[in-house]
Amino acid sequence: MVKLGKATVVATVTATVLSGGAAAWAAYSWTQQDKVKVVAAGAAEPTVTVAGDVTGLLPGKTAPLRVTIKNNNDYPVRVTKLSGGNAATGSGCPEWAVRVKPIEGFTVPARSTKKITIRIGMEEWADQKCAGQDLSFDLTTVMTAA
Repeated sequence: MVKLGKATVVATVTATVLSGGAAAWAAYSWTQQDKVKVVAAGAAEPTVTVAGDVTGLLPGKTAPLRVTIKNNNDYPVRVTKLSGGNAATGSGCPEWAVRVKPIEGFTVPARSTKKITIRIGMEEWADQKCAGQDLSFDLTTVMTAA
């Protein structure tokens, strides 16, 4: 039998108690969940209104058209694209002979109205088959929250 002195027994017991206590303390962890209320902003589709008609358009020429965009949202919207072009006619005027000319994107502030002028043009290659035709088309406006 091995005989231990008092100092050896105290050191062994102290080390065991300290390491056991630390191991037990490190094993605890907590996860807490709280309710969060989120209210998303409303999204009202902006309205786009065209004022007037384009008449007397000739190949290679453009004409102005007034467009009004009303934003009823509490945040600005960015207009990234305005586009449109005619469908082919029964008389043989080809598709996209008349179209919206490209524009730079712009922002419509929250709760406001913006009036712009776009250009409607007849392509230079349009021929006699487009003369005197009613070439109406839908104006497509692409918008995102700014």
